[in-house]
Amino acid sequence: MRCFVTGIGGFVGLHLAETLLAAGHDVTGTVAGSADRAALAALAARHPRFEPAGVVVLDVADRVAVERALAAATPERVFHLAAISFAGDADVDPARTLAVNVLGTVHVIDAACTAAPRAPVVIAGSSEAYGAIAPQELPIVETTPLRPVNLYGVSKAAADLAAFERWWTRECPVVRVRAFNHTGPGQRPSFVCSDFARQIARIEAGLAPPMLRVGNLQAARDFSDVRDVVRGYALLAERATPGEAYNLCAGVATSIGTIVEWLRAESRVTIECHEEHGRLRPNEVPTVVGSAARASALGWSPTIPLRQTLRDLLQYWRDRVAADPQA
Repeated sequence: MRCFVTGIGGFVGLHLAETLLAAGHDVTGTVAGSADRAALAALAARHPRFEPAGVVVLDVADRVAVERALAAATPERVFHLAAISFAGDADVDPARTLAVNVLGTVHVIDAACTAAPRAPVVIAGSSEAYGAIAPQELPIVETTPLRPVNLYGVSKAAADLAAFERWWTRECPVVRVRAFNHTGPGQRPSFVCSDFARQIARIEAGLAPPMLRVGNLQAARDFSDVRDVVRGYALLAERATPGEAYNLCAGVATSIGTIVEWLRAESRVTIECHEEHGRLRPNEVPTVVGSAARASALGWSPTIPLRQTLRDLLQYWRDRVAADPQA
């Protein structure tokens, strides 16, 4: 199968490309800038069939550029991952966030439906679209109302609804995926698990004092391994019902405090914790946990234990810091 992945050079995009290539698919896609080229070259070294030169540098908010890229690729499956993916970045530039996350999604769907009308288009959404969830509404299912409480969540909810509209009015074969928190090797340190793992790796290397800077340790989230999540994307492209929404999650809420303790247990040195006020998020939803029963009915389930994910993430940062102390 010819697979087209927007955001192929990002954290999730690289893992998805790895999964698709290992399954024998031909893979190409888009990146937002040239900074991803080194990661793509490393991917090509592991999979000689992959050609980084075929990856297009474009802004998904540019409709014409997206149309050209999809027309040239004539894909059989499309995975739309390109996005502004961090809530803090979304708050800094709301207009840009909405342009990329909402209009970019519409552009990709429209271009795919023109260039390859039968190709399923998997939209990588987020559990942040659910937003304000009361305890009695847990676990979150796909029919739970979307009530986002930050701009990033707003953008992902709007993209989800836009994808549904394109299926309803134009019969574009879109699959809406709402992935809950996922982490693993390669994640940037803006995200909580990767932030803690990086701090510990730097402490172990003697580059920082033995003090882990933390925020709210009581908040609990539904964490999965990114490698399980991308396996879900690939499976849903094959088996999902167009127009439907699918949660991808572990179905277990793990507190941030537990994440900290598991990572500290893996550390080679003794580390204390220090709560920083600047790391606390106002109006944070206390607990988020989902149900992936709909995806499970199609044959998907998470297989990598969270503690193993954290070990792999910590080792990733140990290797990064050893290679570059400024990482």
